[in-house]
Amino acid sequence: MRLDKARLVLVFLATITVVASIVSALSFDPRKVATYLMMGLTFSLTSIIVYYRKMEFLASSATHTSLLAVITGLMLEFLTGVQFPVWSLLIGLLIIYLAGILIRRGLEPNNTSAIIVASTSAFSVIGGYLLITSFPVSYNLNSLFLGDPLLLSSRDVFLAFLVTMTVLIIFILSMYEILSLGIDEVSVKLLGLRTGVYDALTYTIIGLTSIGLLRVSGYILQHVLILLPAITASFYSRSGKELILYSITLSLFSCSFGFLLSLQFNLSPTGLTGVVLVAFMVNGVLRRWMK
Repeated sequence: MRLDKARLVLVFLATITVVASIVSALSFDPRKVATYLMMGLTFSLTSIIVYYRKMEFLASSATHTSLLAVITGLMLEFLTGVQFPVWSLLIGLLIIYLAGILIRRGLEPNNTSAIIVASTSAFSVIGGYLLITSFPVSYNLNSLFLGDPLLLSSRDVFLAFLVTMTVLIIFILSMYEILSLGIDEVSVKLLGLRTGVYDALTYTIIGLTSIGLLRVSGYILQHVLILLPAITASFYSRSGKELILYSITLSLFSCSFGFLLSLQFNLSPTGLTGVVLVAFMVNGVLRRWMK
């Protein structure tokens, strides 16, 4: 009975997601609506990985890393002619891999996160100041902080598509191993699984999502979009499979409904998406308290 109820809720949310997406696509650019939904899917998959691997510390620091990586990438694009997404991904992934190496070498995860957040935040401020004052770059820095899914360029759409497909493929091919590591790392190591490979894949997913989708999600809301889907799903699900389905469905529902509300009320899509996710989380917490 519980399983039937869960399925009905998922079908209901999925139906509203489809309807809201179609309405938005008919009244706005379908490419940008699809890109926003791809963002929702990517963040939900990343959120599942972060939740099971208990890497909230790394996900939070990755958001700060992504801001520094994109700002530095914009300056290097002007100096070298190589497009900034290439530089941003290279720089951002390098920092995230460095954080992973420090953790594997024994540095406490919270201390690692503190070092990364402090250093990247400081250099982001310096880099942003230099970008504004010394580089003739015609790029709206506000979009990095607030997100700008309504004014995406063709390059932004293509980058979001590549990031989504890459994360989706990695998730499908390595989901069992990565989630098993999060549930019982000792047993997995005893079975001889090369944990370093799957740790690297986890860092790659977090890095690609936070850096590649910064323009779409915005720096401020990225923490919410990475952390909340799986955490919220945990209040409604009773198994690992349900958690994955709820996380994906809630994220897509929040994105589609948030985007539609933004068109109706002329507000930020990412902000409204965050509000919808928070509403689901608060409801889940209240339901659990009342039981």
